[in-house]
Amino acid sequence: MERLQNLPEYYHPRVYIVDDNDNVRDSCVILMQSCGLSAEAFCCAEDFLRGTAADSCGCLLTDLQLTGCNGLDLLRQMKSAGYLLPAILVSGSLDRETTGCAVEEGAFAILEKPYPVQSLWEAVITAIENDSQQRTCK
Repeated sequence: MERLQNLPEYYHPRVYIVDDNDNVRDSCVILMQSCGLSAEAFCCAEDFLRGTAADSCGCLLTDLQLTGCNGLDLLRQMKSAGYLLPAILVSGSLDRETTGCAVEEGAFAILEKPYPVQSLWEAVITAIENDSQQRTCK
């Protein structure tokens, strides 16, 4: 929480959560809000892309195994559309190939389920700090 207080006054980050599981989506929103962050949830990648602008700030938290457009496809589409949001991918089953593809596509962090809440929180805060610094430097 303290680290968030060091962000520029004009920077208002939001955590965008994309997960096709209602319970996971809801619990992530509650967690982010309980820590003082604004959060917006989407049930699929397509809704996220339709509902956000490429210049949105904060970070993306998305499941890798989405119905329809999966997490890797979402990263590819974000890259081609000019999104700057750092993306945190989570998955219940990671392998080297998938992890390598996620890194190639620009994933900021990759967490394997089940992950400690502290690991998620650290990834989100670090992603938001990184996003803020990238925007300040431009």
